Amino acid sequence: MAEFSKPRGTADILPDQILQWQTVEQEARKQFSLYHFHEIRTPIFEHTEVFERGVGDTTDIVQKEMYTFSDRANRSITLRPEGTAGVVRAFVEAKMYGGPLPVKLFYIGPMFRYEAPQAGRFRQLHQYGVEVIGSDDPRVDAEVIELADRYLRSVGAKAHLEINSVGCKTCRARHKEALITHLTPVKDELCDDCQGRLTKNPLRILDCKKDADHPAVKSSPLLLDYLCDDCKSHFTEVLHSLDAIHLEYEVNPRLVRGLDYYTKTAFEFIDERIGAKSTILGGGRYNGLISMLGGPEVPGIGFAGGIERLLLSRKATGLDDVAEDEVDAYIVAMGDEARAATVTLLKQLRDRHIKVDTDYTLRGVKAQMKTADRLHAKVAIVIGDDELAQGAYTVRDLFEKTQQMVPIEQIPSYLQGVMRKAEQQ
Repeated sequence: MAEFSKPRGTADILPDQILQWQTVEQEARKQFSLYHFHEIRTPIFEHTEVFERGVGDTTDIVQKEMYTFSDRANRSITLRPEGTAGVVRAFVEAKMYGGPLPVKLFYIGPMFRYEAPQAGRFRQLHQYGVEVIGSDDPRVDAEVIELADRYLRSVGAKAHLEINSVGCKTCRARHKEALITHLTPVKDELCDDCQGRLTKNPLRILDCKKDADHPAVKSSPLLLDYLCDDCKSHFTEVLHSLDAIHLEYEVNPRLVRGLDYYTKTAFEFIDERIGAKSTILGGGRYNGLISMLGGPEVPGIGFAGGIERLLLSRKATGLDDVAEDEVDAYIVAMGDEARAATVTLLKQLRDRHIKVDTDYTLRGVKAQMKTADRLHAKVAIVIGDDELAQGAYTVRDLFEKTQQMVPIEQIPSYLQGVMRKAEQQ
């Protein structure tokens, strides 16, 4: 028989791990809904131009990490590497800008990037994110950041907030000139990628892990010193709003975002306990992206986080939920007639929302009772020739260690009573 394994950089989420995923996903929906966000689901693949234009053709994602292929009509298709561009494309295509603004959306789902796999980084990763489209109010920035903080705390993650402003086109143009002037003398000392970035997008050099410790990079001009009056005022008001709600932060003047569409506010939540890739959530404002994808000039802001890294943060805190394999009741059947009788009883109990299972491998009574114990069943229902002849089944309370005969027609209501009693204890 041929042996198969999952592709490198992917992971099977097995039944004993799924409770962790359900916990963070359900809490995301709960917290995002509290802030009046609505869920959106976009295609897993888009036309490649959506990401080339939206993410930026000078980014590592577009240049190195996208899964791109031609379909049968020879159209270039890309598996989504991030969520924002697809959400904005949907916002524009559906003309959501024609209704009340801002529009507040959230998403949860898989993304795809061809990266070197390591702890917390996969080629098929899973992200959650929010987007607010249609307001440039600094209070919206603070609300989005506060939502990120509330969500992370609600699932038990521990991270600190770093924040910066990456300005607008005007600020960045002045800063770009200063960066080029500062770094050109040491161009040959930079990595090949950064040598290419120097004239196209030198801001990305500050986000390079290879050159992060280069003296010239560490002493590079700070974007905060080149902010225009509007961007400076906007950033100040964001910080004032965070102060007003007592949300602790650190202004990191060297924090930049890896995607071209970010403007003004940029932020990250960092947990150094999970390893080198310590950012568990990042986001910021993208006021030019909507028009880049064919929409009107409306601003936007959002964040995204990886579920895999979030689970690492929860684990570092001591939260490592394991799904219990358990049922409310287990039917132990002896003989062909008894096994046939389980079909009706299983449906009757499930109709009453009682979680129940039975044996399908023709094992003996002792083995079946061991399974009932392993599944932490509250009761075992025993059906044999004697029970069928009497028209009543033996119901064993596995916690109280008692048993009694219960008429067949009364079994569903009897078990409902047992379940209610167990919930009250």
